[in-house]
Amino acid sequence: MPFSLFPTDDRALAIRLKRQLMGFVSYLMFLVPLLYANQQHWLRFGYAGLMAILAIALVINLGFFVAIRSGLTQRCADPSLMLQQIGIAGVLALVIGYYVVDEAMVIVLMLFFTAFFFGMFSFTTRQYLAMTTAAALGYAIMLLLKYGPAERSGAAFHLELLHFMILMMVLLWMSLLGGYLAGLRSSLSHKKDALAAALARLKELASRDELTGLYNRRHLMETLEQQQERAKRHGEPFALCILDLDLFKRINDTHGHGVGDEVLRGFSERIRSHMRRMDVIGRGKIDSTFGRYGGEEFLLLLPYAAGPGARSCMERLRAAMHADPFTTTAGPLTMTFSAGIAQYRNGESIAEVINRADEALYRAKSSGRDRVECAD
Repeated sequence: MPFSLFPTDDRALAIRLKRQLMGFVSYLMFLVPLLYANQQHWLRFGYAGLMAILAIALVINLGFFVAIRSGLTQRCADPSLMLQQIGIAGVLALVIGYYVVDEAMVIVLMLFFTAFFFGMFSFTTRQYLAMTTAAALGYAIMLLLKYGPAERSGAAFHLELLHFMILMMVLLWMSLLGGYLAGLRSSLSHKKDALAAALARLKELASRDELTGLYNRRHLMETLEQQQERAKRHGEPFALCILDLDLFKRINDTHGHGVGDEVLRGFSERIRSHMRRMDVIGRGKIDSTFGRYGGEEFLLLLPYAAGPGARSCMERLRAAMHADPFTTTAGPLTMTFSAGIAQYRNGESIAEVINRADEALYRAKSSGRDRVECAD
């Protein structure tokens, strides 16, 4: 797979890298006003010093980009290392500010604002306030270094103080705004998680049978299609079984639908409990392979099972039904089931497999019930 500067399989990493590149481009934009300030002789270090600062900025940004792209920062609390990057940008701004005379101090102020703006992607109010405090201390130290005691009474120094006050006001405002945006991000993240959980719950409810808690016909069809794909690609065999409770209508007519529902729930739980002990079924996801097909009919998918193995599984399940009667409000009731099994054949549709299993079930019913018949 060819190397990609911005990976397509990791959206979060791609966003971090694009944000990193955008920050570097933003800093490059300051090269134009710095060149103009140098042309006006407002910079002390000349073109050589300006190119040196540009080279340093390029190396630092490239280092951050490589660290993020290689995944070295994945274990960090903030993989984008935003705090470190803004801190370095602030130091760079102070270094430039120390060499910039009064007329071009606006460059330093704008560089501060640009750096702090990127903090809105990830900073909390506390982090913003910490950065503002650090910027205030750094700026104050820069002024004390730049202006000696004798110069601090002049108009230039007081103009610098005005710049300093404006910078602090704007940074404090950005801190509050950044904290507000952080709160919005956190709230949206929680709402997104809640929405995802609700959608997952709705999907689960839509695929479950309300009475028995088993998966319903819709989910079973999806599972069968997936199993059919595996059979086509990897040659994995599977068998399909349709189980039908014998003389279930008599239970409803004699004892009422409430007792009939108790029998359906009891049957579902008994089959599931015995399925967990059977290796050939246990190799698949039990809850995904057994469900209510409709009425008193249930569908069981046996992944990896060939004909004899599928029949053996069904006979053990049928024997489990004879072990104990069902406990109901109408008293103990003994129930049996009939089953039809169809082994999947390459090239046939799911409907054809179901039809063959249904025909086998019909033969089991016609032959006296409480039987297992195979379509083949």
